[in-house]
Amino acid sequence: MEADAAEKHILWDGEVFSVQAMAGGTPDHNTICANAIVELGTALRSSRCRVLTSDQKVWVPRKRGFVYPDAMVACGRLALYPGTVDVVTNPVVIVEVLSEGTERFDRGEKFEGYRTIESLQHFVMVSSQRRLVELYTRGDGGAWVLREYGEGTELRLSGPDIPLSVDSLYRLALEADDGA
Repeated sequence: MEADAAEKHILWDGEVFSVQAMAGGTPDHNTICANAIVELGTALRSSRCRVLTSDQKVWVPRKRGFVYPDAMVACGRLALYPGTVDVVTNPVVIVEVLSEGTERFDRGEKFEGYRTIESLQHFVMVSSQRRLVELYTRGDGGAWVLREYGEGTELRLSGPDIPLSVDSLYRLALEADDGA
């Protein structure tokens, strides 16, 4: 159905939802997304990892469905859901830029579902309201550890090694309107 659709949909717990109903299309949201993709791509240039944008679906086992993260990283050979050509099953990093309309879902059910992706090592939530990045990293025994980062700081993901400057993620976003 999705391949022939004029709009994107997600499948979640057996239900289909229009992505347009959850759009976070403010200029700040989109600037942060673009910055994340650029920073990830630059950091991974010499690796066997690739950055995928919000047009790429990811399989969420616990919720028997797929969603479109704002960005994700997959390393090595790309694994696809059986019978598909466009649903990734092996991301190691997922990035969600939070918006007012999606933050509750991203923090709650979506993160609960993401935690069931065996390959996932890092879940990055980037606020589009203030300069705050939350990094969840899978630790020993599968426990997820949270670290928060603000202006002037850098988070470092491992496996693959990715340094991300908070200031770079927010470049040209959340600037005061000076009337110019």
